[in-house]
Amino acid sequence: MAVVLPEPLVELALRPWGRPRRGVIVDRTPERIVELQPSFPIPGPNHAALIRCAPERVAPMVEEVRALAASHGLPLIWILDPDARPADLPERLAACGLQLIEETAVMVLPAASELLPGPPDVEIVDALRDASTFAAMEGVQAAAFGGGPAPRQAERFAHAAADPARHCYLALLDGEPAGAGWATAHEAGVLLNGGAVTPRLQGRGIYRALLAERLALARRLGLPGVGVHAKPDTSGPILARLGFVQVGLHGMYG
Repeated sequence: MAVVLPEPLVELALRPWGRPRRGVIVDRTPERIVELQPSFPIPGPNHAALIRCAPERVAPMVEEVRALAASHGLPLIWILDPDARPADLPERLAACGLQLIEETAVMVLPAASELLPGPPDVEIVDALRDASTFAAMEGVQAAAFGGGPAPRQAERFAHAAADPARHCYLALLDGEPAGAGWATAHEAGVLLNGGAVTPRLQGRGIYRALLAERLALARRLGLPGVGVHAKPDTSGPILARLGFVQVGLHGMYG
């Protein structure tokens, strides 16, 4: 039997941009949305998306967005959803010096789906309960993604802790920080991001435990499910095995 996917959840996952959030500057025009997060000065949190532009306006629009990001001293990526326009936008971005970095699979899981909990030796705690737990969470992400935690960690913690829509979890394996994951609640569902497991502790059920905790959050809030953007060659196959359904692709340019 085919899985019935809630349309609002699919739309949220495909086009999540422009929704107000603490610490995020949203600059919207009919041509694009730019979201800037000064407390998280790396590409990804800072991006241009929802691009609906006339062909002759692409190059000027790119320069305007670059100037906007530069005025805040922030790097930027460009995200192309399935309805980005014009049709030859990738070629026009290439003419502006922007190349495809990677594609991400947009995936959703309805709240009624079955997802086994994590193993008993994995404990999930609120990473926003205090600054030290938040730092441990970002330490896990740094170990998983490479590099170190970005500057301005205290500001990120303050913004997230003050936002009732934001939830963040730290997984402990026998008391050791081992996994991390974010969840942001919207009316149409819960968006997941930042899922990470310490490399030497992978394969222990930590990733699944974090997913189960965030799916349980959607259920507690009475929301239709969860959505996530996954790398097709890493987390994507794991999520597919757990029941997530791919509903589209995003192209990341920089």
